[in-house]
Amino acid sequence: MTLVVGYDGSAGAHAALNEALALAGRLSEGVHVVFSFESPRIGGELRDLDEEIQARGDAVVGEALRTAEAAGVTVSSDVRKQDPAEGLIAAADEVGASMIVVGSYGERPLRSVLVGSTPTRLLHLSERPVLVVRASRRE
Repeated sequence: MTLVVGYDGSAGAHAALNEALALAGRLSEGVHVVFSFESPRIGGELRDLDEEIQARGDAVVGEALRTAEAAGVTVSSDVRKQDPAEGLIAAADEVGASMIVVGSYGERPLRSVLVGSTPTRLLHLSERPVLVVRASRRE
């Protein structure tokens, strides 16, 4: 089995990756790192912006892959142009994941509901377990 980890290079993503790597080691599972982004719905040079976001995704996923490999965990990755919550769910379906792991900054519940944070959306949409790891205040 595999743990899917949402990773965007943020402090929350680092916390999620670290927890997923620890769990993967204990459970003898692999880790599938996913950077998923939705194209902004504004005018202008969207193709250029998409390419920049894609490049950022490739870079941060590369960072996560190196961290996982150094931890001795079997790792794969995916950079997708899709709503983050929906992208993580789709990736989890594709790899047959046992769980989705994401980071959080500990937003207040009302802000989370109004803004529509990825962890909140995953908790409502995912049919598999979701582990939300809070980022350390020191990061």
